[in-house]
Amino acid sequence: MKRILYCFFLSSFMVIGVLLSCSDPVEEDKDNLIVVNAVGKLISPADNSVLELSDDYLESKEKFEWQNAEASKGVVPKYEILFFKENGIPSDPIYTIAAANNSVTINHVKLNEISAKAGIEVGASGIIKWTVRAYYNSVSAVSKEINRIVIKRPDSDTPVSRLFLTGKGTEFGENISASMEFTKITDTEFIIFSKLTAGLPFKFIDNVEGNNIRSFSVSNNKLVENGADAEIAKSGVYRIRVDLSSRSVDVKEVTNISLYYCIKHRPINLQYEGRGKWKTVCLISFSKEPWGDETRYKFRMTEGKVNIFLEKSLDASVSMKESVIVNHDQQLWNGVWSYSHNLKDKWAEVTVDMSNYSHRIEPVAEDFSGVDASWANLADRSTSDFVKAFWNTGEKHFNNSLSGDINRYDYWPEAHGIDVIIDAYLRTGDEKYKQIIYDFYEGVKKKNGNTFKNSFYDDMAWHGLAHLRAFEATDDSRYEESARDLWSWILEGWDDENGGIKWNDQPESKPGVPSTGPATIIGVRRWLKYGDSEITDGLNNLEWAKKMYEWMRETRYDPATGAVHDGAENKTSVWTYNAGTFLGSAMELYNVTGEYRYLGDAIRTADWTLENLSLKTESNRILSDWAEQEDHDVNLFKGVFIRYFTRLIMHPDLPSDKKEKYRRFIEYNAKALITYATTTDDKGTLIYNYGWYFKPKKTFLRAQISGCTLIEALALLEKKGFL
Repeated sequence: MKRILYCFFLSSFMVIGVLLSCSDPVEEDKDNLIVVNAVGKLISPADNSVLELSDDYLESKEKFEWQNAEASKGVVPKYEILFFKENGIPSDPIYTIAAANNSVTINHVKLNEISAKAGIEVGASGIIKWTVRAYYNSVSAVSKEINRIVIKRPDSDTPVSRLFLTGKGTEFGENISASMEFTKITDTEFIIFSKLTAGLPFKFIDNVEGNNIRSFSVSNNKLVENGADAEIAKSGVYRIRVDLSSRSVDVKEVTNISLYYCIKHRPINLQYEGRGKWKTVCLISFSKEPWGDETRYKFRMTEGKVNIFLEKSLDASVSMKESVIVNHDQQLWNGVWSYSHNLKDKWAEVTVDMSNYSHRIEPVAEDFSGVDASWANLADRSTSDFVKAFWNTGEKHFNNSLSGDINRYDYWPEAHGIDVIIDAYLRTGDEKYKQIIYDFYEGVKKKNGNTFKNSFYDDMAWHGLAHLRAFEATDDSRYEESARDLWSWILEGWDDENGGIKWNDQPESKPGVPSTGPATIIGVRRWLKYGDSEITDGLNNLEWAKKMYEWMRETRYDPATGAVHDGAENKTSVWTYNAGTFLGSAMELYNVTGEYRYLGDAIRTADWTLENLSLKTESNRILSDWAEQEDHDVNLFKGVFIRYFTRLIMHPDLPSDKKEKYRRFIEYNAKALITYATTTDDKGTLIYNYGWYFKPKKTFLRAQISGCTLIEALALLEKKGFL
């Protein structure tokens, strides 16, 4: 019986039928139908053909051919070969192979796999049947012709039933006894995850014992027996897929596997350990949501340019499956696992084993035993490595990455970078740091358009603070002049109508703590240095500082809790750097006025920040902004808080209980950073992560500055006798 598809096309005013049909020969049909006729003849292999699968079955192939199916005019059918058992029927095939035209070549590996599915034992003979289905979209017809094939499967030692990866370019070396076995997916498909080294050979073997070992290589993505060993162009971890039936080999780099906490969209990078396993130790923190603790997670893998979720499998034979990310939000909550409750606020070892598609997460004891007893020694290495990795000796400014990338619009991070160098110079007196401070002036000025003036008042405020420090540290008069210019430009940003320093010089820009906080600190410090010699719009610098502080306190500060908000309308926008400059402003004003309310404000803000802008552990808390992510402005915020929080710790009027609490907090954060969030690159350079509770995959300028600021702060506290 013919199967038909009614096709309709909508015109502007009416529906008309498309006049397509077929007969013998095919002509336009009055019934407006699309017709695909069944294949009339199967050509080869002929009925009752005898086929003995060859010993060189990777190379041996059989051509399956049939007569073209007739169809409506303009319709080109596609085909599907249906294989079924001797006593089976076409509607219940054991295997199907698609074909674009009326023939397809199948090698003996695939035929061996089909024979096995038909129940033919290794080394034995049996019968399989085949026919062809012709189809076009939903229209299809199965041929009434059925051919039998008598197949003899090869002996047991002939098929490749196991594959191993070996060679000088592998992580196992040339000793085949140490090679790693592929995971067998089907009778003919194998997969492995492993590290390969560029320019060194690797190959596949089918056995690791005895003398009769077959060797395979890769050439143009094809499997070649006894060919020259293959090489990879770039060192890395790769997924290698081998399909014996098509002799194809697919090699793609796996650049990342991460634990993915769904509700925060936060990836925690795992490090490749070898033999298909990725591991890390990190903090497991549950987000508190209206429905309770949020515990759902999965994993994310990047293979080439493709992002893939690794998620819970419904197949009992494997615990984890892959899902290519097409629509992130729609797929986010599919196949999730939930953290065990005993992991809450614990350090945990996370392992993903791609050799068997499994994972485990187990709590581990907190261990800071590897942290150097001398913070000065750590700071020496930390800041020295920062210079080697990020300071551009030619351009005289900081690069954005370890690879030397330059962000031409990066202005504000430069100020915090030179602050770290000033910290190191004040601590050590090392002339190499003084030279960098000297060179920085012209390098960053040139990068910013041969001026230090910028559209963003907050960016100029960071430079205003850093330039004043640079002048005081080195007595370089250029910085005295630039600091004065910056201060005058910053005051131009005062909003006469609403108060506060605006974010930038655009008409719609609004005032906020990011600009007003650091400006307040500048005002006090300049008043201490220059007194009443600087008057702007009738106010000296201390009066400006008080005016700015009161504006922040009245519009952006919650005196009941100590929280500092980014905007008057948004009380949930809270960041560590705003807390840092607010408490820093309060401390500066307390120092010059002696009014305890300023110290009280600073303490309340410090307490609120430690409790609310942090992640809880069993023994303390880790400073954290919710939006931390790779190569982002927010990664510098913690460093700003740490700078002014350190000054609060050292203040003689800070109550002893607060001093001890704050001291323990900052030291705990530094130990966590060194233990759980630091690694080294191939040059031995210290690399800090943007989150201080898991290892970095790579680092960028802002995250590195925050880490360096923390370590310099600990060295300063140690030097001053607070540790």
